[in-house]
Amino acid sequence: MGAWGTGISSNDVYEDINYEFFELYNEGMEVPAITQKLIKENKELISSHEDQNNFWITIAKSQWECKALDPEIFNRIREIIESEKDIELWKYLGASQSDLTKRRKVLENFLRKISNEKKTARKRKAKKLRDAIFEKGDCIIYKLPDGDYCGAFVLESEKETEFGLNLIAITDIKKTSKPHEQDFEHAHILFELEQQVSKEFTPKERISWYSAHHFEKAETEFKKIGQLEVDRHYYPSKDYKSLSNWDNLKLFQDSYYSDLEKNKRNVDVPLISLRKNTGYSNGFSSLWQWVKTKLNL
Repeated sequence: MGAWGTGISSNDVYEDINYEFFELYNEGMEVPAITQKLIKENKELISSHEDQNNFWITIAKSQWECKALDPEIFNRIREIIESEKDIELWKYLGASQSDLTKRRKVLENFLRKISNEKKTARKRKAKKLRDAIFEKGDCIIYKLPDGDYCGAFVLESEKETEFGLNLIAITDIKKTSKPHEQDFEHAHILFELEQQVSKEFTPKERISWYSAHHFEKAETEFKKIGQLEVDRHYYPSKDYKSLSNWDNLKLFQDSYYSDLEKNKRNVDVPLISLRKNTGYSNGFSSLWQWVKTKLNL
């Protein structure tokens, strides 16, 4: 589900759909047309047991912000919340009692909020062009709560775009001393298990886009310690269609290494394979599919 909190906006689906919705809204598209476009382009999310609630909640919130909440969408949200369908999902996924209580309160407040029409519609914003925070090829490090250093690598960097996106891969670097550029030469990509609609768990690489717009809110202190050549090009419209929060870089590694035996995946993908043109194509839905093809699995 890609959630890092109980809030309406604290999940990957919200980040992705909200971003796409208001990108189209600010370009002048009307809300009904935006909604139909997103429904058409996100059939997989809508059919996902884990993600469908967050998809419809995001659509409802975005429509409400524009003072254009569709009654059918509202009724769908009311059914999700009043039937506790979403709470049952969180139980199924192993949420704590504390998180269930918080989530239930969040949903009740959200339903109460969108039950009343917003006084004024959100204004369309002229796009402010931004450069990404880091340069392509940057090797960045940050500290975990245990004092060790971890590393992430910048695969792509946008210039003068609305969100100034960086594509960043989380690596397996973890050292008590400050890492060097050479450590990134030999680094590998970290994977996590992601549950599919079939309830099967599949390894998924920790590679996402990060927006310059949200960087100032990050609590993590990042430091560039070197730069390596990247001769491949990546595009938000087709490669790794996932937006994430800057602090998730540290949060994921902290969680991953807190129980390494449980979280370690038997997937060995060197960082250099994403830096160089080695034949991997994002025609595959994930790097793991490419790995399986190479290994004839």
